[in-house]
Amino acid sequence: MSRTVFRRALPALIGMVLMLWTSAAVAEVVYTVQPGDTLAKLSQRFAIPMSRLIELNGIRNPDVMYVGTQLKLSDAPPVTAKPPATAPAKASPPMSSRELQAARAKHVASQRKSATGATILAAARSFAGTPYRWGGASSRGVDCSGLVVRAMAKQGKAVPHHSAALYKLGQPVSRAALQPGDLVFFNTNGRGISHVGIWAGGNSFIHASSSQRKVVTTQFTGYYAQRYVGARRLP
Repeated sequence: MSRTVFRRALPALIGMVLMLWTSAAVAEVVYTVQPGDTLAKLSQRFAIPMSRLIELNGIRNPDVMYVGTQLKLSDAPPVTAKPPATAPAKASPPMSSRELQAARAKHVASQRKSATGATILAAARSFAGTPYRWGGASSRGVDCSGLVVRAMAKQGKAVPHHSAALYKLGQPVSRAALQPGDLVFFNTNGRGISHVGIWAGGNSFIHASSSQRKVVTTQFTGYYAQRYVGARRLP
């Protein structure tokens, strides 16, 4: 490779190759040294101070350059567009005293319903293992609606001892919104509401089973899932 010494004036510039590299962070303009180039000439040609060229390229001896060497002429980062300004999110208006009272009342009612349901379920579970007895509503034996009668009696409430009549009480509840203590109803004889249980959570319900001859907790699958009619939540 030929060598260029700054002290000698060589023929005019033969050619120049400019290459532009862009990356995510830096855009560089690079010049390839040609015969006859000197650092002073390049400084004048590109209007860049010699000290800057030396700094950009880490040149140790400014009097010596080699043909074919690539010199950085710039390290300025590319101009990036500023992200569009976004309007600040609007704060929700404060609740009025009436709205606040309504929200509190709704919360209290929800908590009361949850507590009532848990108490109904606890009362029903106290009969676990009690023998099945058609028409029964005592510790000696219960049928499906008799279990509900006894569980509600512990709430101080009297309800009909009949599954179809129980289905007319309270408010309807969707399958997805079931909570412990809700009543679940089934059509097991093909003639309408014929069986009732109490939702226990975990996709299960507690009931007096005529086939198992006692009060049990059963998974809501298969036989009962296919015969499910609906649910009610008692006040």
